[in-house]
Amino acid sequence: MELNLKNDIIFKAFFAKQGNEKYLKSFLEALLKKKIQEIEVMRRSKFTSNEKEDKLGRIDIKATINKNEIINIEMQLKNQHDMEKRSEFYGAKLVTNQLEKGKKYIKLKPVILINILNYNLLEVPEYCTRTVTVAEKHREYEVVKDITYYFIELPKFRKSKPRLANMLEVWLALIDGEGGLIEMGKYKYKIIEEVEKELEEIYADKELKALLDYRQSADLDRNSALYNAEQKGIKKRNKRINHRNCKKIETKEIINNRNSRNNRINKRRSRKIIIYLLF
Repeated sequence: MELNLKNDIIFKAFFAKQGNEKYLKSFLEALLKKKIQEIEVMRRSKFTSNEKEDKLGRIDIKATINKNEIINIEMQLKNQHDMEKRSEFYGAKLVTNQLEKGKKYIKLKPVILINILNYNLLEVPEYCTRTVTVAEKHREYEVVKDITYYFIELPKFRKSKPRLANMLEVWLALIDGEGGLIEMGKYKYKIIEEVEKELEEIYADKELKALLDYRQSADLDRNSALYNAEQKGIKKRNKRINHRNCKKIETKEIINNRNSRNNRINKRRSRKIIIYLLF
């Protein structure tokens, strides 16, 4: 079976499934490089209508680790050129949503936003980037520590030719769905076979399969509508171009006719002058 955790619906169904907390814990420990004693996933029993309709392939998972940090993981398949602004907005929202009436700022929990992207975003060679805010003249001094952003760019991960040397590479290979790499890792990491079995159950779920089919059908309809709209726009543009070209031709003909008439008039005047001089 080919793993495809990169599908945003499967991604959320797998990591948010009751009993799969250990897999999310394993992924986060590998990424954040720290021990997680406790993890609580914020679940909904159903996918929302927005998630079902989301044409961009971006569904997020929210969790709290060690009771004092809020995690938001988002898988985004298509580049809509707004990822950095979206992350800033979500980060601010996750902070302000904690601020209940009478609550002190000191009680706010740190927020970590993890963006897994199926495209390249940052102009840096690393496939995993943690962003920090530092003082301008003291780059070693980190400030505003309560919102941290991670950007994982899957194309760069593939390009790095990973050898599954650590658990982060294992999880990114599973998420990215690189079959050959996953097969190679089975002999070293038992967790890969466990994930495969879990995915088999998820893919067998009739309701989830119907949702995947619905999303695929909606994508096809949307792509068809975009193509038809694009073709209609091309026809309109060509019509405008042809119209402008016709007007240019008409204008040129008018100018040529006018010049020709002026030439005839000038010739007649010249003949009259010559006759007058002869007499």
